[in-house]
Amino acid sequence: MRLIVTMVLTSILLASVTASDASAENDKETHPVTLRAGFASVDITPEEPMPLMGYAYRQQKLSPGFSGVRDPLYGRVTVLDDGGEQVAAIVSTDLCVIPTSMATSLREAIAERIETVPERVILATTHTHSGPRLSSGPLGGGRQSDEPSYIDVLREKLCDAAARAAGLTFPVEPWVREAPLGLAYDRRVVTDEGVEHCWGPQEWPDRVPDLAHDLTLTVLMLRQTNGPRKTILWSFGAHPVVLGKTSRLISADFAGVACTMIDKRLDGARSMFLLGASGDSQPWIATQEDPDAVDIVAEAAASFVVLLAQALRPAGSELHIASETVQIGRSNLPLAVWRLGDAYIVAAPVELFGELGVMLRERLDGPVLMATLANGWEGYWPTEQAFEEGGYEVGGARSPGDGEKLVEELVRLAETLR
Repeated sequence: MRLIVTMVLTSILLASVTASDASAENDKETHPVTLRAGFASVDITPEEPMPLMGYAYRQQKLSPGFSGVRDPLYGRVTVLDDGGEQVAAIVSTDLCVIPTSMATSLREAIAERIETVPERVILATTHTHSGPRLSSGPLGGGRQSDEPSYIDVLREKLCDAAARAAGLTFPVEPWVREAPLGLAYDRRVVTDEGVEHCWGPQEWPDRVPDLAHDLTLTVLMLRQTNGPRKTILWSFGAHPVVLGKTSRLISADFAGVACTMIDKRLDGARSMFLLGASGDSQPWIATQEDPDAVDIVAEAAASFVVLLAQALRPAGSELHIASETVQIGRSNLPLAVWRLGDAYIVAAPVELFGELGVMLRERLDGPVLMATLANGWEGYWPTEQAFEEGGYEVGGARSPGDGEKLVEELVRLAETLR
């Protein structure tokens, strides 16, 4: 009898343990690993005078090299780790453009340093028109020297920042919100004679521009679950051109200065800017020579980010990534779409027109953090209508309809993540 009772009790105990193991296994399937994030920044201001990028007039008419530093340039890195196989990085640099081949090389180096693949690295520029013109030549901008080139220095600094961000991650919860901000105007003023550009309302008061097409400002906050730290990614579509073609000062322009303001006003915050659909839009103070005007535009942008940060909603923590190089016309475009919960991060190496940005937002089913001039630079991508109107951006640009094709490709990538 005792033997029978012992056998019964043993069977019950084994069944209980098996059920417990099964329950634990089910918990693993239904509760995803906590998302972690890390942030680091690095000063990438050139140490020696070199030509600036952004205006043909400055390159052709003024002495080469910059005359001083208004505010420093930074590279900012956010690393995401879902605890599984996905380690991904978003890098934002206070530079005008990075050629696509150079961007590919930098992404490969960053990916190797943080032990991931290049397809999970987004490398973007803020498109400041007061940053150095990149070349593979010496640091001084073309003269013979034994010093490393600026791009070599940049590569090492960005890789080091990425390694620091990956080496110190913390659990986060993503929060998101987007809202319109009337910071920018449409610089293309269409008349009966064609397009007349309003490069800056101060210089061209007779040309009365409309508001920019895509006025959406998006804020994505990665909020530490066990502490005060906040990584803030924000995106808006306006050319960083407060300083104009006669300025020879190094500056991150309004976007970089706004990041500094945000970090000071939000406890524990570190922020980075991604450029939205800005191919035809500029801030209301643009292409002029007063260095202090940078603060006016930066103040407006930073204040709205800080305001919107008070009204965020949970986005969800599941990270999914789609990356593909597609050919449209003569261009090979390294595209990326990330989905973080119900929010999208969309990257393309183009200067996208605002109407195409609006079209993309309407096609996706969640907030969109846009990163143009990301993973390279393939020029302006206007709407088909813009080709009919003419103007600076369509001269030598893509073929009519290519901009709309690009939106379709980005939507297709996004649909693979649903």
